[in-house]
Amino acid sequence: MKLSQREHDVLLCIADGLVEKEIAKKLKIGKGTVHSYITSMMNKMSALTRAHAVSIYYREYPRWDIKGKLKI
Repeated sequence: MKLSQREHDVLLCIADGLVEKEIAKKLKIGKGTVHSYITSMMNKMSALTRAHAVSIYYREYPRWDIKGKLKI
């Protein structure tokens, strides 16, 4: 599973509990664009929900610290 940088950014925002409107504001993109990234990311991951997407990513990359950095 390879996410684009922007899909990864959106996933981090989801992990932080942000909703589409807040993600759009934080990343300075449109709400529709956020929705497109979420749809693409979830399809790539075969995720059923946004929380499931975060869980899948964390299982795939267990050293991911939800801040987008690897734990050392």
